[in-house]
Amino acid sequence: MAIVGIGSDMRGDDVAGIEVVRRLRRKLESSKVLLIEGGVTPENFTREIRKFKPTHVLLIDATDFGSKPGDIVLAEPEAIVGQSISTHTLPLSILAGYLQEQTGAKIMLLGIQPARAQMGAEMSEPVKDAIERVKEALMMELGSL
Repeated sequence: MAIVGIGSDMRGDDVAGIEVVRRLRRKLESSKVLLIEGGVTPENFTREIRKFKPTHVLLIDATDFGSKPGDIVLAEPEAIVGQSISTHTLPLSILAGYLQEQTGAKIMLLGIQPARAQMGAEMSEPVKDAIERVKEALMMELGSL
């Protein structure tokens, strides 16, 4: 499995995906899980993902899906096609389609509803809590790999 954290350290809650990957890296040791801090250009890591040959790819990003800050959604790529739900260079629907085509992996998006993603903003408490919940859930699922 490949887990790709997407976001920007400089934009408050937008760092959520990257922070999940960082926390997993501190706790998870498995040659079966590839952890990538994709930043604002996760497409730059497609070669590394393809070489890893994952069966599953989880894209984690702060995503505005019109819910309460800190809420979490798990969606298949079809749910994000045509939507601009990310603040990053390439729409996640295009990245997901490319990865699916190149790897044959099941691609999923885990979105965390941000409270604020302005330049220089601090991370909100609801998003900090969501990051910890996501990390704990993934540790439970991946801990035995």
